Amino acid sequence: MNSKLLSITIFGLLAAFQVTSTLAATVSGGSLILNLDRNALIAGTLLDNTPAPSIYVEEFWDVSAANKTFVELRDGNTPADIKDFANNEISALGLQYTVNGFTIPPNPVGREIRATDFSFDPNNLTASATGGIGLNGAIRFRVDVDRPNNRILLGDMTLEYHPDLEGASFGRSGWLLVNHIGFDADAFELFDVTTQLSGNALTLNGNLGFGWGFDHLGSRIARENDMRIGTFSFQTTVVPVPAALWLFASGLLGLMGVSNQTRKASV
Repeated sequence: MNSKLLSITIFGLLAAFQVTSTLAATVSGGSLILNLDRNALIAGTLLDNTPAPSIYVEEFWDVSAANKTFVELRDGNTPADIKDFANNEISALGLQYTVNGFTIPPNPVGREIRATDFSFDPNNLTASATGGIGLNGAIRFRVDVDRPNNRILLGDMTLEYHPDLEGASFGRSGWLLVNHIGFDADAFELFDVTTQLSGNALTLNGNLGFGWGFDHLGSRIARENDMRIGTFSFQTTVVPVPAALWLFASGLLGLMGVSNQTRKASV
């Protein structure tokens, strides 16, 4: 290949890489806040063997969950009297999860905390979104069945976009909160989502619905009816994806210059 043709090829690669790096972005920092409607949760869960509510939030850990094992989350702060329902329930409002970075420390035993590997084109987020946004936090529900199966953990979640689900029914957005602790399952489907990307700030707001991960608790009918069981808000900062390919192409261009100088010297 002559130097002129090589130059054209390299500059073509540079242009392509520069466009790619300009359009590629990911997210960094921020938080997801869940507000669960206690009464809607109860109405959508059919298991009800005692006078206690069929389901309620018993414990919640924010970023403090990061160093706990699965067993510590499942059994921590277990009340001595399992029938003391009034004292076991906590508020299901303002449950805050933090966004994980691109790398994370080794997981404690039984945990599946995920790093953030989400990327997208800021000019067309939903058509280009891939990967997931890792979230730190865990929630423990008490359900109305016999021990030891009366506690359900949801945590180590990722916020993901699945375009095949968008518009499948009224208000369905395609956004999901996927549980990874204990078992992989859709924890919540996100409905009526509004998305705003302003400068380097990305926000999502909308309603929560049951994911199929609640089906074993009798919530399938509520899920198939797109029942809303709360609200959520998500805020994060958008950052460009590191332009490693740009650096690689620049290196090639430098090598080409050295090659040309060597060729001229030999002539």
